[in-house]
Amino acid sequence: MAIELKICLPDKVYVQTSADKILLPVDEGNLTIIHERAPRSQLLQAGVIALLDASNQAFKKWKISGGVAEIAEDVCQIAVENIEEI
Repeated sequence: MAIELKICLPDKVYVQTSADKILLPVDEGNLTIIHERAPRSQLLQAGVIALLDASNQAFKKWKISGGVAEIAEDVCQIAVENIEEI
């Protein structure tokens, strides 16, 4: 089951897509968002957001300088100020 991802900049929606898993940079290292994960708000650190396929291979990556993520009901919404596709 796919997780919907929406990454927003202050002035626009930068990315709207889906993936089997989403990897987020957090204080403790990386947080993997999976299907039916418990709702959560998470502060993001500078690092890489990655989309993972069913075999845990990254197929899309973005470098961020930090941000905030809201995760609920198989939707991950992220707000960032800067983002760069890798």
